[in-house]
Amino acid sequence: MAGPAPIILCAGQYGSASTWLYNAVHALMEAELGPVHRQFADSPDQLPRAVEAAAPLLLKTHAPTRGLRWLAARAGGRAILSIRDPRDAVASLMARFHFDYALCRDRVEQTCQALPLLPDAVPCLVLRYEDGFSQDPATLARIARFLGLKPSARLRRRVFDDLTPDAVRARIAAMMEAGALGPNPTAHSHDGTSHWHPGHVGDGLPGKFATVLTAGQAADIARRGAGFAEAFGYAMPPPARLRPGETRRLEGWGHGIACLGTGFAAPDAEGAWLAARKAVLHIPLEAGPAGTLLLEVETPAPIRRPTLSLSWDETLLLPATPMPASGVVTVPLPPRAEATEIALRLQAGARRPGRPPRLRLRAIGLSA
Repeated sequence: MAGPAPIILCAGQYGSASTWLYNAVHALMEAELGPVHRQFADSPDQLPRAVEAAAPLLLKTHAPTRGLRWLAARAGGRAILSIRDPRDAVASLMARFHFDYALCRDRVEQTCQALPLLPDAVPCLVLRYEDGFSQDPATLARIARFLGLKPSARLRRRVFDDLTPDAVRARIAAMMEAGALGPNPTAHSHDGTSHWHPGHVGDGLPGKFATVLTAGQAADIARRGAGFAEAFGYAMPPPARLRPGETRRLEGWGHGIACLGTGFAAPDAEGAWLAARKAVLHIPLEAGPAGTLLLEVETPAPIRRPTLSLSWDETLLLPATPMPASGVVTVPLPPRAEATEIALRLQAGARRPGRPPRLRLRAIGLSA
């Protein structure tokens, strides 16, 4: 690789064998180029103040910012991008590390927004998790060609053997036994060089979201990851349209959580709290006559209950109305000439200035 020291991004969706990729690329680069500065960075702000000028930079990233994309492009860098169905990415984080749904959803959503922008910034080699690239020795030859490296077949075999699931499990176990991951390792603990975590190695199975996520969680991720799916060719069905007489619960991560937009806190087993005075619901509807939207709410405010108003396309559907302690709020809907997804804008009056109103949404329905 002639010229200035390269910047190589190992950019990956969560659970897409991105750490396997990061360690494989490092081994190939170091064998041919000598010492490599490697670290995690989503932003240039995470880079150290000083790096050896002659050292190539290898950066592991999940959600590269505009600044990092610009830096890589300006320096003539390249990116190797590992991708995976976002629903499986969330399921993998939950199953391997026992993280809660809210944390996994937020991390994967950030990645879904950032990664599709990378191929427009720098040359990219895209590796699809579902193709089993981390279990195919030929992947190392593809990586080497993309980076302009010429490793021997023996080196490629050694690198591959060092990164088999059994070899990585043994390495993680040895690090834990030696205390390298701290006295009481958790799922957040990791080796600062390789970035292996306890429990890092998964089973490699695609489609695992069907047994890990609720149907509502899967639909929620499908909507939030729609841009990623379109960019990389994943078939994720959009949320089904709300039918007359149907109610979609939010409790227990039901189908209703797929309607939540900005302004809501991450849903939990009891529903979803407002996190701001303004919020948005995305509700897919069939064409039809005027009807009534039903919102089941809870407002545990002992003194002054918050008010709520709703609008759609600049049309006020519900003026500011005090919310019940618990019950159903009815919202008139105008007729719809064609199937559409409405963005219903909620404006809540806070019980205390500067704090989000205490209002939880439990269900969304449409009158029969």
